[in-house]
Amino acid sequence: MMLPLPEKFDENELFIIFSTVITWGLMFILPRRLSAVTITIIWTFNVFLALLADITIGVKPYELYFTIDHKKHELFDVLLHFATYPTLSYFVVSCYQYYKPKGLKHLSFIIFWAGIAITIEWISVKFNVFTYTGWKLYLSFFVYLVVFAASIWLSNYTEKKHAYKWRPTS
Repeated sequence: MMLPLPEKFDENELFIIFSTVITWGLMFILPRRLSAVTITIIWTFNVFLALLADITIGVKPYELYFTIDHKKHELFDVLLHFATYPTLSYFVVSCYQYYKPKGLKHLSFIIFWAGIAITIEWISVKFNVFTYTGWKLYLSFFVYLVVFAASIWLSNYTEKKHAYKWRPTS
């Protein structure tokens, strides 16, 4: 079964393509600071969270939002969930592992990244990537706080537990 193509190719598909190209480009340009194991776990965890949100609050009975052009999934929904969305948590965790903020700096770090995430989401709403039918943008801020804190915790756990520590050369 093949996923349907967009009914019309417009600003939301362009936004997803542009966002994916930019974030993936940055991932390959910036130094890699995480092990392949950690990247895989963080990536999978964030894909799971995005899909969980879509199948709980994005469908009946709640239908608080939908993505792209309609309530049915299409090719660009898959790109959004599997390639675009997880990149932000990748950058959060990568920066966290590099700077390792402690105490209030740790909290400020998570708040800062949640602010970036909410800004990106606000822009994506303007490009009709998300259409809110009951969801409020400010609620996403609290979700990002939890998602980023959980991603950081998971990366710390993974980095401590896996046997083969990959160390960047630069």
